[in-house]
Amino acid sequence: MQTEIEIKFFVTSNIQESLSNLLNSLEIISSNQAALGNVYFDTPDLGLRGLEMGLRIRRSDDFSEQTIKCRGQVVGGLHARPEYNAPVEGTIPTLSAFPADIWPSLAVRDELQSRLVAQFSTDFLRRHWLIAFGDAEIELAWDQGEIAGALGRTGIDELELELKSGDARALFTLASKLAALGGLRLGAQSKAQRGYRLAGLGKPLAVQPLQGIEGKDQKTSITLGMQHWQYHEQLWLESGDAGEQQRALHALLEGVSLVAEAAGTLTVPPSWLADLQAQQRLMMQVAGDRASLHALFHHADLVGLQLSIAAWLHLGE
Repeated sequence: MQTEIEIKFFVTSNIQESLSNLLNSLEIISSNQAALGNVYFDTPDLGLRGLEMGLRIRRSDDFSEQTIKCRGQVVGGLHARPEYNAPVEGTIPTLSAFPADIWPSLAVRDELQSRLVAQFSTDFLRRHWLIAFGDAEIELAWDQGEIAGALGRTGIDELELELKSGDARALFTLASKLAALGGLRLGAQSKAQRGYRLAGLGKPLAVQPLQGIEGKDQKTSITLGMQHWQYHEQLWLESGDAGEQQRALHALLEGVSLVAEAAGTLTVPPSWLADLQAQQRLMMQVAGDRASLHALFHHADLVGLQLSIAAWLHLGE
């Protein structure tokens, strides 16, 4: 088992030249590319999803591997979750290849095994670079391809930074350099989450109430506020309905306000608190201008702010 710690970005414009320039300034240990085919599995009634697990088989020219990812946390584009990998033969994963203690019981595991079916697939070209950065080794992967499900297909264009060894501070420092390039947004949704929706098996994005904050400590409130903010930012960007966008923006601002209020009572870096307050004012000023809001949600300054908050939550400094 390893705990996968990665920061995901959605690529929103052509970053080829700027990314190449950044890579040329870094110490590259190795680089490679591979075409990866992935099939995700669950039971017809989504038994694995109910356990907050994701299961896939990944194949390339020289390997075939099954992976299960267990419950983790996603805040500000940072994805941290336990992950287990094992070789696989055949076309269906073998759940007994994973540790017994991740299951509620072996009977539950075996019942799930008996009903596994393929639900959706992702196929993409992965270009990746292993980078020596400070005292850490970090993998940068650029995935370009598509997700295919019962409801159709959608594109993949993502950058992922994964900490392979060393201090997580280096991960956030390198992520900040990427964010400064522009043309990127933090990705709070995994390929699997998007795939479930495209398979007609996930809940569509819809405005959600801000719940569960009563009695929470301030740091937890910041986490919940960030999740609420980013969820409704994604909804705003995906929605084509003006009324829904307005409701999403209202909910988004609720999340921003919760982060600001909670941060105001804690010892947080003054730089990101001031930036948060400035971005909050700017969002409210351009709330009636869709083009300005769209540009704001894609701006490197906002991405950098979200990264700073996520770094503080993860590193405690």
